[in-house]
Amino acid sequence: MITEARFDPVFDCQQVFKALMNALARPGVVASIRPSIEKLPAEHAPLVASGLTLLDNWRKFAVFGCDALARQLRELTYGVPAPLEEADYIFIPLSCSAAFREVLSRAKPGTLPEPHKSATVFIMLERLTGGQPAWLRGPGVDGSLEISLPEEGQAWLRARQEMAFEFPCGIDLIFLTPQGDVLGAPRKITMGGNDEWVMSR
Repeated sequence: MITEARFDPVFDCQQVFKALMNALARPGVVASIRPSIEKLPAEHAPLVASGLTLLDNWRKFAVFGCDALARQLRELTYGVPAPLEEADYIFIPLSCSAAFREVLSRAKPGTLPEPHKSATVFIMLERLTGGQPAWLRGPGVDGSLEISLPEEGQAWLRARQEMAFEFPCGIDLIFLTPQGDVLGAPRKITMGGNDEWVMSR
């Protein structure tokens, strides 16, 4: 059970919100919500903390592949469960981190008149480093930035890139680990390898 003495609904939600926004403002730079998620007894603590921070009784959400997490978020946040196609926030537990094609093909990218009506997808990974080097470019990145997301994380970025949404439409991605590390990849961030770009550093 989550109590005010543990996860503070004001202070901790503020800290989580700040970390999530910093992750989106500084793509590829790892932030942390560890102090807050350590107060949660939940199996999916980083996703629960994000849900507690962002959901309310008029925000629609979906959980892919984990009914228990969906029930927990509904009970704790009063968020509105919805199909993937209608969800404002989509939560992907570790066991479903390879479901990038199905989730991205169904998540809403917004429309040209209302690009803000798009989905943000929260994806749990075991870690945010250890994969093959790749480079991020786009808004919030000064030139280019090297990352080493594991292959399952890079697969989400490649699949989104292949969908080639027309600006300003798109889907924001936020990667999290069980330890509370956070990495953001906003909709217009692109990824390439050393064989695709000539880097000037």
